[in-house]
Amino acid sequence: MKKYLKCIYLLLVLTSCQVKTVANLKKAKVYYHYQTIAPYLSITFDDGPNRIQTPKVLKILKKYNIKATFFVIGENVEYQKDILRKVYKEGHEIGNHFYTHDNINKLTKAQIRENIVLNNELIYKTIGVRPKLVRPPYGIVNDNLKAVCGELNMSIIIWTDDKDSKDWALTKDSEIINNLTKKVKNGDIFLFHDSNKKFTNTLSAIDVIIPTLQKKGYKFVSVSTLLKN
Repeated sequence: MKKYLKCIYLLLVLTSCQVKTVANLKKAKVYYHYQTIAPYLSITFDDGPNRIQTPKVLKILKKYNIKATFFVIGENVEYQKDILRKVYKEGHEIGNHFYTHDNINKLTKAQIRENIVLNNELIYKTIGVRPKLVRPPYGIVNDNLKAVCGELNMSIIIWTDDKDSKDWALTKDSEIINNLTKKVKNGDIFLFHDSNKKFTNTLSAIDVIIPTLQKKGYKFVSVSTLLKN
């Protein structure tokens, strides 16, 4: 009887420890916006680097003396490492946009982790820095992603709902400018893409949006700088 009770006790202890361990698993924070006291905004670019488009984006950012965050895809970095180095050398932040641009709802937790880690290591080998920010493809967030990023001590960065340029859909630059310069709030995160030379609308839009908002007193900073304020 004593042996039986002892076994039951040990089983309860082990179960309790497992429950506590699961409860204590750290899940990553997800940011769509980050309220700041200072008039800070972040402009982000997805799906690069691209040998033609990215340098054109960098030229405009340099023109207005601002820093942005580039969420890069590993597959694109593989054959354009020099472009990634150029982005980093010019003072911009590099974020992780997965090694391949897959829908994470179709990936296992292990596959999500592999995708992120593989890209982190590739970026590290290229510029000597491992990203602390990750943006999942299509902006999809689920529990597996939050658990993996928590384990990797990475923050998940999406974008502010009404600050998606939809430039990938070849939205007219005038429409992008109109949509993204109204109802602007401190801590907004803007989304653009630097992945295709066809996105001339991206270039013409940011060339107007940036100075327009600067004249209103806003300052564009990297996402990490935004989160520190």
